[in-house]
Amino acid sequence: MIQRPIIIIGAPRSGTTILKRCLAVHPKLWHLRAESHYILEGPYHPRRLERQSNRCTRKDTDKETVDSIREQFYREAMNVNKVINNPRGLFGTSSLAGRAFSAAAILSLGHLSKYKKPNSIRLLEKTPKNSLRVSLLNRLFPDALFIWNRRHPAENIDSLVAGWHTPDQVGPIELPRFARASYPVAGDLNLQDYTGKWWKFALVPKWKSLHSKTVGEVAAWQYYQCNRYALKDLQTIDDERIFEVNHESFVRDPLSSIRNILRWAQISEEKVVGKFAKMLPQVNSTKSEMREEDTGLRYPNEVDRGISSTPEIGNLSRKIGYKEVSIRGGFK
Repeated sequence: MIQRPIIIIGAPRSGTTILKRCLAVHPKLWHLRAESHYILEGPYHPRRLERQSNRCTRKDTDKETVDSIREQFYREAMNVNKVINNPRGLFGTSSLAGRAFSAAAILSLGHLSKYKKPNSIRLLEKTPKNSLRVSLLNRLFPDALFIWNRRHPAENIDSLVAGWHTPDQVGPIELPRFARASYPVAGDLNLQDYTGKWWKFALVPKWKSLHSKTVGEVAAWQYYQCNRYALKDLQTIDDERIFEVNHESFVRDPLSSIRNILRWAQISEEKVVGKFAKMLPQVNSTKSEMREEDTGLRYPNEVDRGISSTPEIGNLSRKIGYKEVSIRGGFK
């Protein structure tokens, strides 16, 4: 039912959302209404596993569960191109009202598109937690193609810190953002600069060791663990099934990046994809704090502290293509 799915992986806040949306407007690619938490968090919820994190491997499943999960992905997959000619407007919004409208429209149109679903589809999937599940996903989809999206550690960690501190504002009411399909465990850590109960983004291995740390240190650990396990698992997969993307290169020339991805995945180019890539809207934006002039970061001190507390980031970053990790050394 699902042939050669395209799975985008990357640490949270690394740019996977905009990359996925550029591809999601392609008429031949089917995708879920949102991220795959509601499918994978059933059998692979952290409380079901001894590791108590989002880390999963092929050993954590069995054939019956694999077949069930594959059927769910096929059943839930949608393609709004089958209902409207140009879905670009549904994938390029970042405001709370815009996101709510877009989600409702995609859900309604996507439901209608299921009546036109063929027996075999190309699936597009993007969930940042899957950086910790590549081994599992390779068991679920042995013919999957993986796009590994990487971002410079300083920029990525800064965006994670901003996400931890960003709520959704509805009048005078603040709601937690980036906490969907999350876990009420953050309060147990007694973090220095975060009092909420909801952990945000991927629940990485050894998260309990972050007791009394700062959000910057948490974010650095999330960045390190997500990229570390992605690298480890991808090394067991044939190179031709992996496409590596640096976020910085992608935003400089998104059209070339998308064209290269489509050729690699053996999918035809479509004008609607090119038009969306050229406009490259800002999505999933956080509140706009002032950025430091020489680094371009919102939380340079927190980022510096996080990187300093996780020296392993330096060696890892060089392995994934970044020569410089210092926030004042430039994003090389």
